[in-house]
Amino acid sequence: MALLAHQLKTPLSTINALAQGLMRRADRLSTNDIRGRAEKIWRASLRLDELIETIMSYTRASAGGIVLNPSEFNPDDLIRRICREQGNQEPERPFHLDIQDLPDFIVGDPILLEQAFVIILSNAMKYSPPDQPIGIAARTEEDMIRITVVDKGIGVSERDLPFLMQPFFRGQNAKNLPGTGLGLSLAWHILKLHGEAWISKAKRAAEPA
Repeated sequence: MALLAHQLKTPLSTINALAQGLMRRADRLSTNDIRGRAEKIWRASLRLDELIETIMSYTRASAGGIVLNPSEFNPDDLIRRICREQGNQEPERPFHLDIQDLPDFIVGDPILLEQAFVIILSNAMKYSPPDQPIGIAARTEEDMIRITVVDKGIGVSERDLPFLMQPFFRGQNAKNLPGTGLGLSLAWHILKLHGEAWISKAKRAAEPA
């Protein structure tokens, strides 16, 4: 709870300080100054919204409140749209997409899968310098789609790997960076839900009529 409170307080403090500065000095600030401060407030509010959404989603997942709503969707379109939207947050960062031979449609929960992919992609952005590229590759492998995200960031130490999907766990080299330690745990839960649904469907199909 102390970790969560600290992570929520940081963007709130930024918003508070910038808003007070605008109120006190609005008549002495140039248009560019106001625009710059407004952008910082906007980015801090996005960070706050992201934290709250992650906490709420993890709470629902822990209580068994996340259920799949599967439908058909185009995986190529989904991946490209998410990369485009994430890339708009850091226009100077290169994004290298390599998407080949994906099926026109797959069945899954596109909203939950988008959330999982955004978590992975935003981690790659957060833990790597803003001028370093991020590579996204997607391939069909037998009966699944493999999506790979590669960044040139701080990485994960070998001793931390076994604990990476545990809730609230944070690597030793990420202690001073913003984060709750819930994102990867939530993404893992979403992917496990899809895997369990696929296994259950396969078992039903194999049962004698």
